[in-house]
Amino acid sequence: MNTRSVREQLVEHALVLIRRRGFNGFSYRDLADLVGVKTSSIHYYFPSKDDLVLAAVREYGTRRRARLDAIDASLPPAEQARQYLAPLRAGAGTDQACLVGMLSADVLMLPDAVRAAMQDFIRLNEQWLASLFERAAAQRKSPYPIPPQQLAQVVFGALQNGLISARLFGTPDRLDAAAALLTSAMPAEQALAAA
Repeated sequence: MNTRSVREQLVEHALVLIRRRGFNGFSYRDLADLVGVKTSSIHYYFPSKDDLVLAAVREYGTRRRARLDAIDASLPPAEQARQYLAPLRAGAGTDQACLVGMLSADVLMLPDAVRAAMQDFIRLNEQWLASLFERAAAQRKSPYPIPPQQLAQVVFGALQNGLISARLFGTPDRLDAAAALLTSAMPAEQALAAA
C-alpha cells in the first residue's frame, strides 16, 4: 500500500482547491481539515501560501510533462492531437479548471517564482504544440497561415479560454470549439492512408 506523505497530500488537495476556487478561495484551515492536520503542520511544510502554490504549479507542470512525454511522436499527428486533448475534454465543464488558468486571474499578486512556473507550464504546452504543427506541416497539402510557434500560441490560448468558458457554461461545447481549431489543423488521415 502506497501512503502519501503529509506534504504530498497537502499539494494534492491544494491542486484541487486552486482548480475549483482559485488562489484566494481557500485557506490553510481548509487544507488542515482535508488532510487531518493542524494548520501549524502545514506551515512546517509550506511557510507561506505562496510556497504551497509554487509547489502545486510545479507538480501540475510535472504531470503535464509526463502526459506529453507519453504521447508517441511517431503516431499520426491527428492521433497525437486527440491524445493531447483527451485530458482537457475529460475535465471540461466540471467544477475544476486548469490550475494555471485559474491562477492567471491573480497573477499580479503572485510572487515572481510562481509566475515563472506558470510561464514554464504555458511554454511547455506551446512548445509541444509547435512541434506537433511542425511534424504535421510536412503532411499537409497547404502551409499554415502563420509559423508553427505562433499557431501553437493561438491554439493554446483558445484551449485555455475554452476550458474557462466550459466551466462557466457547465458544458464542454466551448472547449470542443477550441479543440476543433487544433484538430482541423492536422492532416487528414484518409489522405495519409492513400499516400
